[in-house]
Amino acid sequence: MILNAGTLVTMNDEREVREEVHVVVEDGEIVDIADGYASGDDVVDARSEVVIPGLVNCHTHMYALPIRGAPLSVSPQSFYEALIDIWWEVDEAFTMEDARLSALGSCKEMLESGVTAFCDNYSGPNTLPGAMDAVAEGVAQTPIRGMIAFETTARNSRDEALAGIDENERFIRESEADYDRVTGHYCLHTLFTNPEEIVRECVDRATTDDRPVQIHLEEGLVDVHKSIEEYGERPIPALESMGFFDADVIAAHCVHATDEEIEILGENDVAVAHNPYSNTNNAVGIANVEKMQEEGVTIGIGDDGWDPDMFETMRTAVGIHKLKQRNPSAFDNAVALEWATIGSATVMGMHDRIGSIEEGKRGDLVTLDLGPNPVLPESAPYYVVSAASRADVTRTIIDGDTVYERGNSVLSVDDEDLDAVGAASAELWDRL
Repeated sequence: MILNAGTLVTMNDEREVREEVHVVVEDGEIVDIADGYASGDDVVDARSEVVIPGLVNCHTHMYALPIRGAPLSVSPQSFYEALIDIWWEVDEAFTMEDARLSALGSCKEMLESGVTAFCDNYSGPNTLPGAMDAVAEGVAQTPIRGMIAFETTARNSRDEALAGIDENERFIRESEADYDRVTGHYCLHTLFTNPEEIVRECVDRATTDDRPVQIHLEEGLVDVHKSIEEYGERPIPALESMGFFDADVIAAHCVHATDEEIEILGENDVAVAHNPYSNTNNAVGIANVEKMQEEGVTIGIGDDGWDPDMFETMRTAVGIHKLKQRNPSAFDNAVALEWATIGSATVMGMHDRIGSIEEGKRGDLVTLDLGPNPVLPESAPYYVVSAASRADVTRTIIDGDTVYERGNSVLSVDDEDLDAVGAASAELWDRL
């Protein structure tokens, strides 16, 4: 593939923005970025568009898709109540087909939104064993890159938690090789839903398989209170005492982490998946990303299953961090684009392959039509963050192949598939 780009936002180490260039992709890899436009019938024409790296969503829950629009009668007054009254009920009601179809529908939406890679955590205890195969099947029907895991929890029993760990191990060792772009990892729901025994077992399996462990960490105050009650200290030092950080850890949220706890994260090279839209929607608070940046913590951005439009997630990050300091210049908008590209790729351990447009990386690109205003190199990243939306995505490209083009369906997904997704959601609502 050869693509002509009017404005190319590379997100390389220099955060270089180039004008009037063409990108050459061979066998899925970017082999050249050269000045000037190329000619030929097969050249992709984005001369009037902005080209950015494929967006990366480093924390999502695809199984949340069927709950949109559900006629739920509950009105949770806290994050913990939302878990008990909504999400844990959903978990128990999920079937294998729900797992497959929610993954398929979510991947279709992500690709339409310019997301080319994601990290997902699925929870459906009544679909064990085999849940990860169902999720992987839904993902692999599309061309997207996905890291998937079963969300281990002992909230019902120790055996159920071990079954979740077994599921991740089984998928990694037995099924993963069947997929080109789907890989497994490990996940613990939270510290307050898993005892020390399960934490240590998960770390042992993850380090043996050389895979990261993702955990929801201090998303709500319940995590903090339960940890102090059980272990006499806050979650992050408690986990450190358990050897949790011997694994490669992706910590989602960290909303209530103290300065001292963030220092521990930095010392242990923990990566953080920041979820600004979810945190505001769940009313849990605003993560101290400023301290995280000070401590050199790698930060990526995720939607936590709420909104596939990563542009909205970026804008939410900009808004809340400015509002927190009551200063319209307190947050650099372009940082949000870093989090959604090279930052999230680094969180997922994929920064050597994706997250920026450079020679030697995969040809994952997104073309954007931002309208009639001029796009200047010095302001292009800011323009993308402040003005773009999923509606402006004209193409999503993975490994040099156009897998979505505005006005057409995502590659390998048709109306019959979408009808099945909707029907499964309706049936799930009836069970709830």
